[in-house]
Order: sequence, then C-alpha cells, then structure tokens
Amino acid sequence: MFKIFWAEVEAQCHPRQANLRLIGKLLDTPRPPLEPSGGLKPFYGGTLVAPTNGMQVLNKVSKIVSKRSTRGIVLTVMSASLAVAIFNSASFPIEVKRITTMLLSAMTLEKDPNVVYNREEILNDYQNKISEDFKIPADMRERVGFWFDIYTRYDNNNRVIHDSVNPWIIYKVVDVSSIINAETPKHRWLRNVKADDFVKDEVSKIRQALKSLSGRKDLDNLDEYETVVAKSLSVLPGNPQENAQKALKNLRVQTGQKNFFEEGLEVSPLYLSGMEEIFRAHGVPVELTRIPFVESSFNKHAVSKVGASGIWQFMGNTGRSFMTVDHQIDERHSPFKATEAAARLLKENHMILYRSWPLAITAWNHGPPGIRKAIRETGSKNLGDIVASFRTKNFDFASSNFYSEFLAALYAERYQEDIFKNLQKEKSLDVHSVKLARTVSAKELLRVSGLSHEDFIMFNPDLKKAVEKNASVPSGFKLMVNDSAKAVLKRLLAQENTRKVGKKLSRNDVSINLSPSTTN
Repeated sequence: MFKIFWAEVEAQCHPRQANLRLIGKLLDTPRPPLEPSGGLKPFYGGTLVAPTNGMQVLNKVSKIVSKRSTRGIVLTVMSASLAVAIFNSASFPIEVKRITTMLLSAMTLEKDPNVVYNREEILNDYQNKISEDFKIPADMRERVGFWFDIYTRYDNNNRVIHDSVNPWIIYKVVDVSSIINAETPKHRWLRNVKADDFVKDEVSKIRQALKSLSGRKDLDNLDEYETVVAKSLSVLPGNPQENAQKALKNLRVQTGQKNFFEEGLEVSPLYLSGMEEIFRAHGVPVELTRIPFVESSFNKHAVSKVGASGIWQFMGNTGRSFMTVDHQIDERHSPFKATEAAARLLKENHMILYRSWPLAITAWNHGPPGIRKAIRETGSKNLGDIVASFRTKNFDFASSNFYSEFLAALYAERYQEDIFKNLQKEKSLDVHSVKLARTVSAKELLRVSGLSHEDFIMFNPDLKKAVEKNASVPSGFKLMVNDSAKAVLKRLLAQENTRKVGKKLSRNDVSINLSPSTTN
C-alpha cells in the first residue's frame, strides 16, 4: 500500500490562485489542511516542508517520484492539473511559456540505467522474437522475472537477499560497490572479505527480523527491518507470522550477473551462428543455444567447482559419452564440438521426457531419472507444478530454477538492444572442420596448419594441453580451422599425394561447415 503525499502548490499564474494539485507517494500520511493564503504546506513522512515557490516543489516531487510504477501517474496528474491552472489564470497568454518551461525543467526524470523500463513488455515478447515453445508460462512468470532482473539489472556488486522457495520475494538489495571500489584495504581480496562480511551482517538482521516477526501477536510498532520483512512477505497468502517462520529456513543471497551477462553477449557472436547451424542440423530449437549464457556466459575455459567444463559445462562422465575427454584432449572446451554433443543430449532428453522442452532443459541440469521421479511424485508433467511442490536433496534451488534462468537469459539476449548499451561484440568466426586421416603430434599439426599458436588454440581450445605436452592427436580427430588454414592443409594433401607418401595427413573431410560460405 502506498502512502499518500499531498501537496498544494501555488500555480504562479496569479497571486490568488493555488489550483495545481500534485499527488505523489508514501504511506498513510493524512492530507494537510490548506492555508488561507493558498500557499504551500506539503507533508513528507510527517515533516513539514516549505519551499518558496512552485519550482522547488516540482523538484522535490521529481526526486520523490522515481519508481516506474508511479512516474506515469504523477506526470499525467501534473500535466492535467497544470493545464487547468494555466487555463484559469488571468495571465494565461503571458504565463504559459514560463509555466511550461518550469514543468519540463522540474520533471526531467533521469532514467536509471540499471532499470529495464519495458521489462513487462519484453517478458510478454512484444516483438514476437520468441517461438511459442518458449513463451513464459503464467505459473513461472514471477520466477523468470527474478532471474531476468539478475541478468539485466543487478551487477556483481549487488547482493540480492531473497527467499529461496519464492525467489521473487526480495528483502533487500545490498550494494557493496563503495566497499569494493574503495582505496582501502589495499588488496582486492580484503575488500571482497569486507563486502562479504557486510552482506552477512545484513542477512543476520533480516533473519532476526523474520524470527521476531514470527513470534509477534500483531504487526504494530514494527522496527525498520521488521517492516521490510513484513512488506516482502505480504504477497504470500496466509498468516504473516507463519510465513515468517517458514521463511527463516529459506534465506538466500544471489549475486547479480549483469556484467557477466554483458560479457557473454560480447563473446557469443563468435560462436552463435555456427551453434545454431549445428542445432538446426539435429532438429533442435535454436533457442537452446542460449543455455551457455546460464552455464558459463560463453567462457570456453570455465571450470566449475564440481568439474564441469566449457561453455556448456559438461561433466566428465557425461562428456565422455559424446566427446573425447582425457588428460591430453578435452573436447568439452571446444565450443562447436560441445555444441554438437549438447544438441544430441538435449534431443535425447526431449525424446525420453514426453517431448517436453521444459522437462528436457531441466534434465540438462538434473538428469532424466530425477525428472521422471519428480513426475511420479507430483503426478504432473507440468514443470510449474513440479517446481512449486517437489523438493528433494538433489532437486534443489539450482534444478528448480534452471528452466526459469534459461527463459530469462533467452529473453534478455533476444531483446538485448532494448536493455544493454555500448556492447563491444566479437565478429563471427569463419570455421571449418577437417578430419585427420592419421595420428600426428600436436605441435606438428600446429606447424602445418600455418596458424599462430594463439589462433590455433582459439580455434582448438580442446588441444591446449596437447600442444603444451606435444601429445599425439589421433586419427579421426576433427580439427577446427579457418579458410586460410584449410587451404594450407589442402595444398599439403595434394603435395603428399603427388609424392605418393604412405599416409595422408588429412582427408579434408569438412563434416561441419560452420560458416555461411560454401566449402569446396
């Protein structure tokens, strides 16, 4: 509930007129009586304010009215009221220009660059950029909205204290940028520790407020943190005290991801066109190529604490089912080879799980057996029902939120021009796959490719360790190269055939054409 902030503002069109009324915000503040002179007597949080003229009032209102939800209402009421005031003024012809200038100057509300002002329109897919398969379900809208804000509004200096069962219930957003960017302590890691301690202290205060609220008989005379907690929990049905008791177990802190998401948007053009071509070849929706935004922000060198690697974050055992994963060669780090594996695995999940993409994508994180168990336990194949009612030690926060994170990332990526500014995007790689006809050492392969060491590893990050150790690269290995390296290998092949050398270096088998050009 918004409190109401009343202000009677002298219109300055005529000394005796005071018929411009502004309605702003705040809670349960009674409307103050008008003074006989028609002068100004606004209340804000119970405190008298006495600006000397309408311009000051408008400036104060513009500072108060900053939220998207109230801005439109205030501007509309102000405009209409001002029009009436000017029209009724005896000096209408003279004052109209001055009053218009005053209004425009006072009500220039600068946009917060961290707020996505057309958030709801984007989540409604107002430009129809998303296929019907991936429209946001009504029963997951708030959950997707939470992750959309994590990717588009909050950076890693924002720590969002929220409820883990209902993530959209946010108690507080703690901004630690002043601590992280301070000159002291000198070492960054010490500033990180200081920031973490500050956030822990805020979490402790929220927890104490929840505990206190849960034991109250009524909600009178709440302190600052109890008020915050009560307001956050007010969206839930039922008894506030009981909700607070349950929420005690579900406090969680989520670090903002906006800057990491921006990095992914800048890097992803290197691979996305090729990845989409691979998915089309496998009959898998191209929207699923956006899963790496959730998994790694397209960092091909990403390695998780549990050993998942590459942009798709394949675990070792799963990766070995589709790729070469050993101490010398790890194809999980090759964006295109891992994408080939991802397409096959997602298609397999889709077939197993009743041709449901929400279930198949959740199984990417949790595994098909766990999803089948959730279906049996809940009696539903609708992911919204499963997420709302199914919890086990393994089907935890990460699994229950994975599909929502994917949808949020998909919408943020598709509508990136509405959200992110001044991105420095990479250009698409022109990549071809060449299959080796015989075993060759990694350094010899680097030499004959004609590529620099840096470019060779950029195209073939799966061979990084192999090059360092000069390990053997087996027959049948698919080498990723650009046009010039492909031409070099073709010439080398021709020379070997002319000399009648025993075994060819390459079959020149371009099995995956990842560029728009036609391969000869």
